[in-house]
Amino acid sequence: MIQANCRAQFTADDFSFVVRVLAKSPRDAVSLVSLLSDLEERDAILDHDLIYNSVVDQAGCLQVSAAFYFYILTRRVLRRVSLDERALTDYVAAVLLAFTNINQLNAPEDKNSTVRNFTYVSDILTRLNSCSPEQGYVLRLHLANYTLFLSGMFVERVHSHAQRRGAPGLSFYEAVGQSSFLSAAQHPQAKRTELQAIFEMLGSEFRRVRFALNDLTDTLLHLHEPPSIVIRPS
Repeated sequence: MIQANCRAQFTADDFSFVVRVLAKSPRDAVSLVSLLSDLEERDAILDHDLIYNSVVDQAGCLQVSAAFYFYILTRRVLRRVSLDERALTDYVAAVLLAFTNINQLNAPEDKNSTVRNFTYVSDILTRLNSCSPEQGYVLRLHLANYTLFLSGMFVERVHSHAQRRGAPGLSFYEAVGQSSFLSAAQHPQAKRTELQAIFEMLGSEFRRVRFALNDLTDTLLHLHEPPSIVIRPS
């Protein structure tokens, strides 16, 4: 299960990167290390323009974790659409991080599947009609995350498949994503894992989050082009 824990996955290399970017002297470096140990101060530091610009503009090998990379970029694009809640950034960035693993594209309990097409969402919806409430929660949440990822990061592919193959368009993915997050928010497990408020926000603001991720792919990641930044494996 994906948790809102991207910041909890930051590494020592990530904080070393922050210090290198912001410190102008050895004394500054000592002060920054102290500040980074305070969670509120750390959050404020992570929002600094120099951190974002260094992540985006640095050529070659970027010595940060994938969790740090996705958090910094996701935080910026969500703030552009006036979604400033850090817990929301943590969750959305964690979704992107999770889907860097190709196996995450499969539904739970379906890890041997080779399905990679747009009938997949319909298949999940069909399975929801015959599963237990607990299985339904897991599938519904996977469906919510998957439709957010697909419509946010691969919007051009959604458009292309809709136009050339008659596959569902963005309105379908938005409707499924919104209803899936709102449904997941009502499950007791969401409350137990302290994700209820995040799911409610994603359900009500699905389109704005999707627009933010579209911005991320258009202006920063350029998924249709060869990558220019390499993240060193953790």
